[in-house]
Amino acid sequence: MDCQPFSVETPSAGTICGLRWGSADGIPVLATHGWLDNAASFLPIAPYLTGLNLVAIDLPGHGFSQHRPDGAHYHLMDYPPAVLEVADALGWEELVLLGHSLGGAISTTVAVAAPTRIRAMVLIENLGPASQAADGAPGRLRDSITAYAKLRDKAPVVYPDLEPLIMARARLGKMDHKAAQALVSRNLAKVEGGYRWCSDPRLRLPSPVFLTESQVLAYLGAIEAPTRVLLANDGLLAKSETLTPRLASLQTASVQWLSGKHHLHMDDPGPVATAILDFLLRLD
Repeated sequence: MDCQPFSVETPSAGTICGLRWGSADGIPVLATHGWLDNAASFLPIAPYLTGLNLVAIDLPGHGFSQHRPDGAHYHLMDYPPAVLEVADALGWEELVLLGHSLGGAISTTVAVAAPTRIRAMVLIENLGPASQAADGAPGRLRDSITAYAKLRDKAPVVYPDLEPLIMARARLGKMDHKAAQALVSRNLAKVEGGYRWCSDPRLRLPSPVFLTESQVLAYLGAIEAPTRVLLANDGLLAKSETLTPRLASLQTASVQWLSGKHHLHMDDPGPVATAILDFLLRLD
């Protein structure tokens, strides 16, 4: 499928950029990527997802999308309005959500916020938002405010060479070099003396608040859309203590385990695409 760049204006997040594939008569699917990734996360898998009207966005502050205004944070609950506003701009009354990692967490909150609009949901290496025990909240707030204050004094870093950044991304993300290259290339701007990151540096700072695990379970329990959860045998959730209770709460979900690591949809997209299409093409 041909890949086309696109951008839309949203009321809450400004300009949102991304990539799209397929035709207007395909199943509308809005794809959201992981933390510090971008729409290129879906470049390897898109050619396999035939029959879909696939749109992958750069989340606010990521890739080519607009940064939040000065003084703003990147809180999980600020993402769902932006996602729904993109769907509005595309003219999609109903849609399927496809989310990897952070994008999966965002998808679960969108499914809760707009249950009548979400036809189905596919989560790749995610089963809801990250959580924290309630007694950790005071320290998290202090750490977040301190980190934001320190960031004001930091100048943007310019990197002279591209290849070390790709190698570092591949190593840290435990992903294929080609996959890391796609993500890094969409997250860099050429400047005098080399390259600088396009992503907002505030994305790397600690959030001022997390949900508790009981809140996450309540969110998952409220989801009505049929959901397929695709997990990697060597992924981040393979040994998670929260996996079983979260699956029990998300009663609309079916789970499929696949070979690979956290970015399995990039490293080996064929089996992941087959699992997605098998699910979506069986929808009523």
